[in-house]
Amino acid sequence: MNGAQNGDRLLPHTPNVMRILLVNPPVGFSYYNIGLRRPPLSLAYLASVLEGEHDVSIVDFSTGKESWKRYRYDGYDVVGISADTVRFPLSLRIARRARERGAVIVMGGPHVSFRDEEALRSGLVDYVVRNEGEYSFRSLIDYLSGDAALDSVRGVSRLAVDGSVVRAPDEPFITDLDSLPFPARELLNLNHYNERMNGRPMTTLITSRGCPFNCDFCASSEFFGIRWRARSVDNILAEMELLYEKYGYRALCFVEDNFTMDPERAVELSERIISKRWDLIWEAWSRVDTIVKHPEMIRAMARAGFRWTFVGFESGSQEVLDGFGKKTVAGDAFRAMEILRSNGVRATGAFILGAVNDTPETIDETIRFARDLNPRKVQFSILTPYPGTKLYE
Repeated sequence: MNGAQNGDRLLPHTPNVMRILLVNPPVGFSYYNIGLRRPPLSLAYLASVLEGEHDVSIVDFSTGKESWKRYRYDGYDVVGISADTVRFPLSLRIARRARERGAVIVMGGPHVSFRDEEALRSGLVDYVVRNEGEYSFRSLIDYLSGDAALDSVRGVSRLAVDGSVVRAPDEPFITDLDSLPFPARELLNLNHYNERMNGRPMTTLITSRGCPFNCDFCASSEFFGIRWRARSVDNILAEMELLYEKYGYRALCFVEDNFTMDPERAVELSERIISKRWDLIWEAWSRVDTIVKHPEMIRAMARAGFRWTFVGFESGSQEVLDGFGKKTVAGDAFRAMEILRSNGVRATGAFILGAVNDTPETIDETIRFARDLNPRKVQFSILTPYPGTKLYE
């Protein structure tokens, strides 16, 4: 067949063992501008479910150590590219180069999950893996390698011969996250990620997925589902031990929206960390209402090395918060900051300007609010309607 626009594009041969390249496109803005370069764990998770069956490589162009323009894409059967909204145009340019070398092109990530047709009709993308990708991508690779029938593929979009978009049934969200292998960090050069916490080299891990809050500006609830799904404390500790003992990290960041969704789990994990007697500090993200309702959780976490948190305060205007569907009370932010400070926890506070119902007065109110809260770091964002959000729709 002659490309995705003409229907299903298959390899000229069907190797049982495939050469697969997973690509993280470069980013030239936001966190990367202030020196935050974090391993692409989503790609490392994809690789982990394919290792042992296929020859998988990861290239992370965001580190600046490799150039997407000079990279040799030759010899790969499949090239999978991660695409969020900001990087989507560049992802297509990478796809063109890899496709010219004969690879089947697969895209995944937030942007193409919600705008799969846009990617497919570019003529540069053969398949789109929607939402949570580990098992969907594996089912597609099983098909492309000749090990499974097309009707066994789940969570993947493609173009049919007549040009119509065919969307395979969704792959159910993974309920047992413990069943996933740990991310294939051995495929990444971790020395290329230079983020530090209090002077210590730091790396990241994920212990839960899903978000029940469904804020208007965020696509997380659509991408990972409304239901919060969590790994067990034993499973988390096993990965932490790997990072501590094998890789030598003494600072970790839990990069997920709702680490403290279950305060009992957070406390149990903290107590288990203390029992390990590790020389470890860490960061986890939380919400104003959770912090205020559970100060004992913050105390337990702080005893276990919890030193930083990221909190979405968003706005000093209650009307704007309500418009976001945030389900928090602006005034509670001051009590949350008191609890954090009293336990020696520093905060990065996130604020959003330009809400639909923002006015010059409410924007000034938010700026004063941020100044009065006085978190250690602040992040101001301009409200942007990304695909997958209520705001976009």
